[in-house]
Amino acid sequence: MEPGGKEYNYASASKGAKVLSSNKEAKGATSILSRDNDKYLRNPCSAEGKYVVIELSEETLVNTIKIANFEHYSSNLKEFELQGTLVYPTDTWVHMGNFTAANVKQEQNFTLVEPKWVRYLKLRLLSHYGSEFYCTLSLVEVYGVDAVERMLEDLISVEDNMKEKPVKQQAVSSEGDDGSDRIVETEKELESSPESTVAKAEASMASNKLTEPAEEVRRHQPGSRMPGDTVLKILMQKLRSLDVNLSVLERYLEELNTRYGNIFKEMDHETDVREKTIAALRLDVEGVKERQERMVSEAEEMKEWRKRVETEMERAEKENDNVSKRVEEVWQKIEWMEKKGLIVFTVCIGFGTMAVIAVLVGIGTGRAEKTGGGGWILLLICSTFIIFVLSL
Repeated sequence: MEPGGKEYNYASASKGAKVLSSNKEAKGATSILSRDNDKYLRNPCSAEGKYVVIELSEETLVNTIKIANFEHYSSNLKEFELQGTLVYPTDTWVHMGNFTAANVKQEQNFTLVEPKWVRYLKLRLLSHYGSEFYCTLSLVEVYGVDAVERMLEDLISVEDNMKEKPVKQQAVSSEGDDGSDRIVETEKELESSPESTVAKAEASMASNKLTEPAEEVRRHQPGSRMPGDTVLKILMQKLRSLDVNLSVLERYLEELNTRYGNIFKEMDHETDVREKTIAALRLDVEGVKERQERMVSEAEEMKEWRKRVETEMERAEKENDNVSKRVEEVWQKIEWMEKKGLIVFTVCIGFGTMAVIAVLVGIGTGRAEKTGGGGWILLLICSTFIIFVLSL
């Protein structure tokens, strides 16, 4: 803010802003940096590529730009493009937005959708209203926040966050899960140790030191810009508090590393034990896999053996059928032979009986020689022999 309460204009010539370049047809380009209604930037409306490059008084986070044209006998600016950069000269400009102004003879504000950090602005004049010969621009103002004010705002927000942080930490700690019980116990031990008490005391002293510059910022901010010596004082106090906090943090981290080192050793030991158990389980699983593979191979062999057995059994059944048929044929032949033997036996008995009778009759009558007794005897002998053979 200005000492009078107005917004600080970073494109004011009295603050150190300058016009670095413009198109060759432009006249009075430096007039847009001061509030003189009788002076203005003048361009022939027919000129192409109209632009002006402004160096701001400081590196600024630009969020608003104000333009105005108070000259009545000229055409008003209609469309324009705003570009920016942190270095100049440059061939790379950052696009900050395209805007359309109203056809009025008064100041107009344009807010950037996304504020950007720039030191140099390039205002490209794209089109105009009316059909006058000259297109004029009386005023350009730039508003935003510079690096110092942004730092002071961050400082105030940090202080507010430090006040709200203990409440949030308490809420978060009440919602902690069971998996971090060991770390929580370690933190409780660290908080209960004498060294942590000293660290808390030093941290509270540092926070008290930080409170003073923040309060001073709040006292100076509403009315005017912060004086340079006050800014340096704040920065020095901030650096001293950071040194104190850094030393406290180093001591706390050393003790925390020691405690966590012991915890990590125990965790490493438990990890080793679990790795050994996992290795043993892995060996058991590999053994089970080998046995399973062996059983699968044996099952496949059994399947092949079963197929071979089934094939042999089918062949044996076929052979058994053939043998059964042959046996039946043999039995039929045997039965036929028995029948023929029985017939032959009966015939031989008949012939033998006849021969016996004939021999006995020939011997009794004394006619054996005449009646062929020798033949009957031979027939008797043959019949007897055949009967004897068949009876075996």
